[in-house]
Amino acid sequence: MEDQGKRILLFVVIAGAIFFAWQWLFPPSNTPPPKPAVPGENGVPPTATSPVGKPKDGAPLPAEVPVVESPIVLETSGVKVTFSNVGGVVKDWELLYDPVKSRVMNEHLVTGALPGKSLGAVNFRDSTNVLPIAADWKGEKLSDRKVRYRYVGNGLDVTKDYELFPDDYVMKMTVEVAMAPGTTQATASQRLAVSVFGHAPAASQSRSSLVPVGAQCHIHGGVSSRRTGELMRGPSERQGTIRYVGLAHRFDLVAISPKDWKSESLACNAYKLEGVKEGVQVDLVFPEATLKPGDPPVRRELTVYVGPRYLEKLEGADRIAGHETGFRDVLDFGWFSFIAKPLLWLLHWLFDQVGNWGIAIILLTVIVKLATLYWTTKSMRSMRAMAALKPEIEALQKRYPDDKTKQQQAQMELFKQHGVSPLAGCLPMILQMPIWFALYKMLSVAGELHHAVFISGWLDDLTERDPFFILPVALTGLMFLQSKIQPVTGDSMQQKMLQYGLPLMFGVMGLYFPSGLGVYMLTNSMLSIMHSMYMKRGDKKPPPAKAEVKGEAKTEVKGEAKTEAKAEMKADKNSGKAAAEREDEDEDEGDEGERDDLEAETAPAKGPATARAAPSGPGQRRGKRRGKRR
Repeated sequence: MEDQGKRILLFVVIAGAIFFAWQWLFPPSNTPPPKPAVPGENGVPPTATSPVGKPKDGAPLPAEVPVVESPIVLETSGVKVTFSNVGGVVKDWELLYDPVKSRVMNEHLVTGALPGKSLGAVNFRDSTNVLPIAADWKGEKLSDRKVRYRYVGNGLDVTKDYELFPDDYVMKMTVEVAMAPGTTQATASQRLAVSVFGHAPAASQSRSSLVPVGAQCHIHGGVSSRRTGELMRGPSERQGTIRYVGLAHRFDLVAISPKDWKSESLACNAYKLEGVKEGVQVDLVFPEATLKPGDPPVRRELTVYVGPRYLEKLEGADRIAGHETGFRDVLDFGWFSFIAKPLLWLLHWLFDQVGNWGIAIILLTVIVKLATLYWTTKSMRSMRAMAALKPEIEALQKRYPDDKTKQQQAQMELFKQHGVSPLAGCLPMILQMPIWFALYKMLSVAGELHHAVFISGWLDDLTERDPFFILPVALTGLMFLQSKIQPVTGDSMQQKMLQYGLPLMFGVMGLYFPSGLGVYMLTNSMLSIMHSMYMKRGDKKPPPAKAEVKGEAKTEVKGEAKTEAKAEMKADKNSGKAAAEREDEDEDEGDEGERDDLEAETAPAKGPATARAAPSGPGQRRGKRRGKRR
């Protein structure tokens, strides 16, 4: 049974280490997509494969005309959005101030790398008419929150309306497509495509300063991602129930969600953007629509999110959009999301109280430690009880060196006598594992920690690793100290692995952990050491059970001594009383003897028979009794 407890303990510790290492080495790519249908196979009809911006049937591309750029800027205290007439797109989206982090950001979430290829670009795929990539759109600023762009040409009349909600990082976008006035075409088959573009950050900025490349698609109820390396091997084209398309990023989100995703079959296509370092293009392609002169325009409504991945903001986008955008699903907390989400809410509340995310993480660790204090204490007590029984267990092993069954039976009897359960030290750790994993996932993906400052000049971003490696070195030392003060319950090899192997392993992994996670682990180790020292100090006092046994023994000894003394006194009294009674009997018998002798002397003779019988009278009997007494 003891060996089984050791194996479970080692399994829990090693499984946790493997989990953290796997998450670090192989970050999840969310929901894996099903294998796409190949045109021309298994009854799937062949389709045209011309990308966005190329007309079908080999028609010539529209001519590009040089355009003089005239931007329109919408600016608030939090964001600055720059629109360009070249393509009628959002050329730049800069996050100026983040009220959640209470700091100035100056972070560019959208930057147009090529003319006309930026957020909000519209064109057509497999259509009769297409637009020039860098076409000149006529822009108009309707208000401090609204901008309109219109393009008329190539047989089409296209209008785009933008409405900004800066406090929620949301922008509404409406696209209307109709036949151009005076066109000679009878009909036109058009498949509208709205695009978003991403590329590698500038060399002068950190890797996490901009949205890194990678396509993201919310399809069939799950979020899947494609890295640039995968797109270099070939485009990704998928069709089905699409909630949003966007760019993959660890802490920010740039995405577009269509309003009618429930009623239409849309496509999410991703390509490598040529001519741009690590460039990627993601298209949201609508079903084909037939246009005729004089018909009302085809209207498409979309919701755009550009901002940090804050759960509250992502969920609030649904309220502004009026439909389920699916943006909140980008936060993947893993299997233990039911624990991670309350912890994230608690972290928000703590930050509101103290105003520092690093201190909020420390307080969160303290609260979690207090919440699991009962199980942790129970585990420590069980481990110390097992350590106290180790000499007796070793004696049993020596007594039955070749009989494992008798060893197990004797150990179980020993555990039963002392009220110790070998699994009691392991099961509490198993119960805490979901909390650890949920905390790890929450601290690893929460956008609140991106660019969050704990100690200025040292930990300026809790999502980046410690630049001076102070946290991992301190964590290694504290974990080593913690293993030294823990009671020894395993054999020498197991103990060495726990004392040296685990601290070194977590120390090495800590070199690459986000500093926010390092703060949590360091705080947790310090609290565990203080808890162990408190428990060890309490164990120096004699156990209550042993004290009771000693008290009972003393009471029994005293009771036995008193009982014996009473018995002796009673025996002495009885012997004295018996002696006195014997003396009285002797005196009485002496008096009777004297009376008998007197009667014998005064009595007349009665013949020979009477004389012979006289010696057997009372006087002779008294003599015999006196002789016996002598």
